[in-house]
Amino acid sequence: MRRRVLLLSSVAALVAFAGCRHHCHKKDGSCGPGPGPLPPGVRGGPDMLPPPNVPTIPGPSVPPPAPPSNYLAPPVAPKSGGSETLFPDPLPGGPSSRPAMSGVLGAPVKSPTAEPPKAPAPGLSGYTKVKDGLYAGGKPTLDGFDSLKAARVRTVVYLHAAGADVAAVRDMASTRDLTVVAIETTPETLADASKQFDRVAADRTARPVYVFADDAPRAGAVWYLHFRNADAGDDVARLRAKALGLNDQGDEGRAFALAIQRVLETK
Repeated sequence: MRRRVLLLSSVAALVAFAGCRHHCHKKDGSCGPGPGPLPPGVRGGPDMLPPPNVPTIPGPSVPPPAPPSNYLAPPVAPKSGGSETLFPDPLPGGPSSRPAMSGVLGAPVKSPTAEPPKAPAPGLSGYTKVKDGLYAGGKPTLDGFDSLKAARVRTVVYLHAAGADVAAVRDMASTRDLTVVAIETTPETLADASKQFDRVAADRTARPVYVFADDAPRAGAVWYLHFRNADAGDDVARLRAKALGLNDQGDEGRAFALAIQRVLETK
């Protein structure tokens, strides 16, 4: 029995001596494939144990920090259905090359206006715009009537003295498709002249209207009463009418100033 144990021990020692790959001269393939090479960057060790105090089981995931309670998210721009057109930057000092954006449906369509496209100058001394549709100036010459026609003026109001040659004005205006409204304006007829003038000025179908007179005080008196009838105070009406001929100088100026007072007293 003892000999059998010794024999088995000797056989086991020979097998171990012939097949050990680590420290012996064992033949290839006796103990199976050995461990492969370590991947780059991995430190090898005898037992590949993790360093101390390092958990081997992953901990619970940490949620991202919540924003403060008063935080407002920025507005999200709506996505455009089409591609965006990029325009080059404008040259310094030059007009922008970007087209003007006037809304989804484009700029509103403007209705045809009766305003003259520009202020006519030839033959019209002192031509000025009083308000929308109403213009004033000196008595037109032949070139002045041509300028009024070119400016698409519809009506001319002639504030004239008693016995003035109205027919000549009508002839020059009618050949240019201008409507003439002749109003006799004197200190005695100022009240009626003011009412007739206000009716023409309020008629939008007659616009644009060009107003002129034989002299400045005559026109200024009518314009002053027109502004007062439009609820303008004395100071405002006098200031505006003064630029259109109102004055109290000379016999005619004083006569119209007294006539204005009589008209205001009857209201």
